[in-house]
Amino acid sequence: MLFTKNAGPVVRLLACLAGRRPGGRPGAAGAAVSFCAAAVVLAGCYASAAGAQVATGRSTPVTGSSQAGSGVWRAENSDTRHRLYDVACLSNLRCEAVGTAGTIVATANGGRTWRQQANPLRGSAKTLYQIACVAPSSCYVIARPDTILVTHNGGATWSRHVLPVGVSGSNLTDQACLAVYSPGLSGRYALCRLGLLDIACVSARVCHAVSTAPQAYVASPVPRKPHAPPSSIWMTRDGGASWTRQSVPPGVACNGDCLPGLVYPYPLEWVTCLSSGLCRAGGGHLLGGHLGFAYAVLVTHSPGRPWACAQSAATCTDSAPDAADCAASTRCYGVDSTNPYEEPDIFVVRSTDGGAGWVQVGPDWTRSVLNDIACPAALTCYLAGTRGTIARITNGTTITAQRTPTARDLYGIGCVGPATCYAVGDNGTILALG
Repeated sequence: MLFTKNAGPVVRLLACLAGRRPGGRPGAAGAAVSFCAAAVVLAGCYASAAGAQVATGRSTPVTGSSQAGSGVWRAENSDTRHRLYDVACLSNLRCEAVGTAGTIVATANGGRTWRQQANPLRGSAKTLYQIACVAPSSCYVIARPDTILVTHNGGATWSRHVLPVGVSGSNLTDQACLAVYSPGLSGRYALCRLGLLDIACVSARVCHAVSTAPQAYVASPVPRKPHAPPSSIWMTRDGGASWTRQSVPPGVACNGDCLPGLVYPYPLEWVTCLSSGLCRAGGGHLLGGHLGFAYAVLVTHSPGRPWACAQSAATCTDSAPDAADCAASTRCYGVDSTNPYEEPDIFVVRSTDGGAGWVQVGPDWTRSVLNDIACPAALTCYLAGTRGTIARITNGTTITAQRTPTARDLYGIGCVGPATCYAVGDNGTILALG
């Protein structure tokens, strides 16, 4: 049984490009917003990378709980004060959370106790960023920018594998990309990321990881001569012992005021897979001087087959979220937190055709920045974000904020089922539902 978390595609028309929001509703600024107006808004704007907050030592237990719609979110003692970025489960009782300084914490009793787990990167400067687990005992962890940790015995031992992703060092945010965004987006978690960014598994032996190099954020067209795409999808068929780069489109058309007949590079920021072998990956960025966007949502139907755009149009897709998850073959959900034309609003979007088209779910989200999404069922998802935010999507259309016992920023969320989930974040925060 597969217990993974992240992924999925997204397609939404941006207000300042098409004059409408997802689903065709007019934006707050009206449908008449033009590229010229957008140019004035963005002229002279800048942004800077968010600094990683790393604390040391052990956490003290946090007590208290809050009623959360269909259950109670409770705070766990995580046995660490390091920031935690993601969480995934092997069963209802066994879960693993990962974070800064090579931190892995694990529970074997449904979250009642968590213990730090030895691994080759424990105590290092590496950030363990995403995790995917497959029952009964296999987990894959991304260590930015270029390393994947693998266990097939529930975390008793881990192996380390380094991939040639074209990114090295500790600067994992592309500064040239940041420069085209407005100050209000400065430091947002999902903006302009580099290196390995997400991982998802079809089975215990077959997994896909996505990576993005600096060239993916360039605003110039892709050269016509053959070259390796700056964004890559890596696949293992042998349980992580070896990884091969998969075939992906070299570029996509710009969906704005760009030169016709040319394609532009794009980042890949998330990937999601079903046990059937159907996987999706996607990402996008603002093409600074062109005031357009390069978005990609890619699909493969079985391991080893080429990845192709979800839409046959040259633009590949109208939009792509910062994080997404697909719990069914045709239904996906995602969050868009980095749209410079709708700041500070956040959008939750859904696709009912496997990623070819997307519409907005519910009203604009304004109370916090949503960082991650997990969909344990086709019509049920949970979202996690800043200031202790957790929200739930029910019936595929209704978003409801849930009460939580923390105000700390949350970065990752993973679910075993519709009533059993974990969210992780700053200062070793772990929240449990169920």
